[in-house]
Amino acid sequence: MHRERRVMREMLHSAYRRIRPARAAAFGDRVHVRLRRMRTERRLRARRAMLFPQIKPLVAGKRGFEVGGPSTIFAEPGLIPVYPIVAALDNANFSGQTLWEGTITEGATFRFHPSKPVGRAFISEATHLGDVADSVYDFVLSSHTLEHVANPIRALREWWRILRPGGVLIIVLPRRDSAFDHRREVTSFEHLVDDERRGTQEDDLTHLDEILALHDLDRDPGASRLEEFEARSRRNVEVRALHHHVFDVALLARLLEHTGFEVRGVLEERPAHVMGLACKPQRS
Repeated sequence: MHRERRVMREMLHSAYRRIRPARAAAFGDRVHVRLRRMRTERRLRARRAMLFPQIKPLVAGKRGFEVGGPSTIFAEPGLIPVYPIVAALDNANFSGQTLWEGTITEGATFRFHPSKPVGRAFISEATHLGDVADSVYDFVLSSHTLEHVANPIRALREWWRILRPGGVLIIVLPRRDSAFDHRREVTSFEHLVDDERRGTQEDDLTHLDEILALHDLDRDPGASRLEEFEARSRRNVEVRALHHHVFDVALLARLLEHTGFEVRGVLEERPAHVMGLACKPQRS
């Protein structure tokens, strides 16, 4: 980087000596913009999640499954850029039409990286991946998905089911303080256990009154006026934009342990994320 700056500075000084003063200022502005851009690109390339050094060898050359997505956090230059290093990746979304992915067609249609084979796309609930066999994947990815699920423990058990023994789960959730949920309390573990016991389904609106009272519309680019947000929220079984529950590091770690995972790491990746890495135990 220092060499690049020196070359750019020499070019700038040379230009000042050769061209008219009126044009020199404009030329200098372009050079400084280019220098700033190079610094930004270098920073972005260098930024990786704290858990990424642990994650990388666990997924390199392996076959995985993503619930939701494709997700920018798993692509270059994301915090957990696993797409370029995995061997294959399949995927599930809850519907053939979502706010985030647009139109989805089942079958060999999941394009997550230009140099990788197209994965299989499933239209399935996160809590019921019925067409996916047991113990077939080396890893499962999920980014900003579990908070949209009405029965998170049921979902985690399903993701555990499709992992091979020794397989890993990489999960990313929104950090409450930076999200539109920042006025809400973290959901209790007991509430989530009760959701599983009662068999809570995706049409559940238990938290709607709380959400309407505390949701920060200024932090939600998909919500404009409260009336429109409420109308969309009441159609959540179709849209799935609500955050049913609010998570923190302690709650995520407890849920992973409760559903049979061995926790390798759970932490805040500021400003926006809570991240977890967990393993399905090996069986003798």
